[in-house]
Amino acid sequence: MTATEDTQAPRSGLFAPLANPDFARLWLADGLWWQSMWMEQVALGWIALQLTDSAWWVAVVAFCRAIPVPIVGLFGPIVGERFLRRRLVLALQCVNLSGATVLFLLHLAGCLQYWHLTAVALASGSAWALDWPTRRALVPDLVGRDRVVDGMVLENVLQGMTRLTGPLLAGASMDRFGTGGALGFLVATSAIGALLLAGLRTDSRSPSPPKDVAAAWVSLRQGLAYVRGQPAILGTLAITVIMNAWAFPFQALLPVIARDVLHQGPMGLGLLGAASGIGAMGGLLVVNWLRQHSSREAIFAAGSLLACVGLLGLSLSTSMALSLAALIVAGVGQAGFSIMQSSIILVESTDEMRSRAMGALVLAIGSGPLGRVQGGAMAVAWGAPVAIGTMAFCAAAGIVAVAWGLRGYLPALRRPSSR
Repeated sequence: MTATEDTQAPRSGLFAPLANPDFARLWLADGLWWQSMWMEQVALGWIALQLTDSAWWVAVVAFCRAIPVPIVGLFGPIVGERFLRRRLVLALQCVNLSGATVLFLLHLAGCLQYWHLTAVALASGSAWALDWPTRRALVPDLVGRDRVVDGMVLENVLQGMTRLTGPLLAGASMDRFGTGGALGFLVATSAIGALLLAGLRTDSRSPSPPKDVAAAWVSLRQGLAYVRGQPAILGTLAITVIMNAWAFPFQALLPVIARDVLHQGPMGLGLLGAASGIGAMGGLLVVNWLRQHSSREAIFAAGSLLACVGLLGLSLSTSMALSLAALIVAGVGQAGFSIMQSSIILVESTDEMRSRAMGALVLAIGSGPLGRVQGGAMAVAWGAPVAIGTMAFCAAAGIVAVAWGLRGYLPALRRPSSR
C-alpha cells in the first residue's frame, strides 16, 4: 500500500476517515496511547507524592517528562524524516511499553524508588517528543488534506474519552489494587497499542528527507523561517508556548490539590483528572458546530482562554464539587485547543514543510519544563492554588495579546480596520 491509496474515501461526513483501514488502526492505537499517558501522569504523580511528601518533587517528575521535548523536538523530527513513519511510531511505542514494564517489575520486586520515576519520565518524554508529531504527520497521508480536520476531531473524541477513563482507571486501580494495579494496566494498554501499530501498512515519509546532519540543520532553519512567514502557524505556536508554560503545569499539581486542599485519596485524584475529560467530550460537540461558523484560529484562541478561566475557578475552590465543575469548563476549552492546534498547522503548511512545522510545534510545547519548575516552586512558596491561579491569569493575558496583536492571525477581526 502507498501513501496515496485510500486517501480519497467514498464516504462523506465526519466518520469518512475511518474508511481507511490504516487510519482506523492508527486512531485506535492513538486512543490507547493517550490512555497510557493520562494514566501515567496520575499514577506517577501520586507515587511521587507518597514517596517524597513534597509538591516540589512531584513537579520534578513532570519536569523530567517535559524537558526532553525542546531538545528532541529541535532535531528529532528532522532525523525522523529519514524513516518510514509507521516504523518510527512502532519503535517509539515500544519505548513507552519498556518504561512501564520496568516500573511494574521494580514494584513487584519491592525496590521501586523515586529516581526510577524520573528516569522513566525522561525516557517517555524523549519518545513522546518524536512520536506525537510523527503520528500527526501520518494523518494527511492516510485521509487526504481535505479530511485533516475530520481526522483531528475523531482523534480528539478518543483523546477526550481517555482524559476521562485514563485518570479514573489509574485512580480506581491504585485505590483497589495499589500501585501495582495501576502499573499493570499501564503495561497492558501500551502492549495493545504496539500490536495495533504493528498492523500499519501505509509506507510514507517526508518528500525530501535531509541527507546528512548539515542538511538537517539547513532544513530546520528553513522550517523556522517558513513558520515566521505564516501568521496562522506563528500565532498558534505562540499560544502553544503560553499554554504549556503557564496553563498546563496545573496537571503536575493535581495530586497536591487532591490530597492537601480537597483531602482526597487516589480515587479523588482520578475524578479530578477525569473531569477535564468530561469537558473535552462536550467540547468536541461545541467545536464541531463552531467550525462551521468561525475560523480555526478563533476557535483555538477562544478555547485556550476558556481553559484558563476554568483553571482560575479551580484555584479559588476548596470544594470537590466546585473543583470538578471548574475542570469540566477547562476541559471544554482544551478541546478547542487540542483539535485546532494541529489542524491549523497541518492544513496551512505544505507537504514538504509539514514535518518541520510539526517539529516547530514540538519546540513550542517544549516550554512545558519551565512551567513545571515554575509551578513547583510557586506551590512550595505560596501553595498550589495560588500557583495555578497566577499562572492561569498570565496565560489568559498572553493569549489575548497574541490573538489581537499578531497581524493576520485573526483576519476576520482585522478586515474592518484595514479598509
